[in-house]
Amino acid sequence: MKSRLLSVAALLIVVGTASAATKQKWTPGWDNFSAPLNLKTSSVTWSVNDTTKKLTLTFTLVGAAPTSLFQLSLNFFCTTFPATFGQFPNDTPGGGSCESATRQGVTETIAEVEVGAILTDINGDGSLTVVIGPVASGTYDLEFFVRNGAGCEVSGGGGNGVSICEADFQSPGPTFGDATTITVP
Repeated sequence: MKSRLLSVAALLIVVGTASAATKQKWTPGWDNFSAPLNLKTSSVTWSVNDTTKKLTLTFTLVGAAPTSLFQLSLNFFCTTFPATFGQFPNDTPGGGSCESATRQGVTETIAEVEVGAILTDINGDGSLTVVIGPVASGTYDLEFFVRNGAGCEVSGGGGNGVSICEADFQSPGPTFGDATTITVP
């Protein structure tokens, strides 16, 4: 019995402690307010593992456009930003800097990071969990957003035009610049 308790304790130390998961709803994005999505059941959920310094994100879309590809992204509100966030590059030209962006009449200085894509099923449902990290210790003010196509602003991707890379959903919202604060110890 004593060896089992020690084994469990050792496992907990190795695995680390994760912050309680935070679940946030999607709101309509700043570019395309007519894209379908069940806003009551769709969400983004995140947590930070204090020991491994990894951020786990789960993007869930319910009732989106059927059999469609959606790109998953983060906007960090910043003045400077590292060239990478965990294993993902900063898409801002010149990496390591932030650039000015205006959406919904609000201007913010941001760095953008693309973290994955969801292919929805015939009902418009899909989800993806992404583990990012390790992430440098710090406090990050950011928003999550979903685009209606994959490969926007990435090498070999769909391009940069508003007509092909609309931000359909954002969280926390409802306005560009509303931020979620994530702290990595």
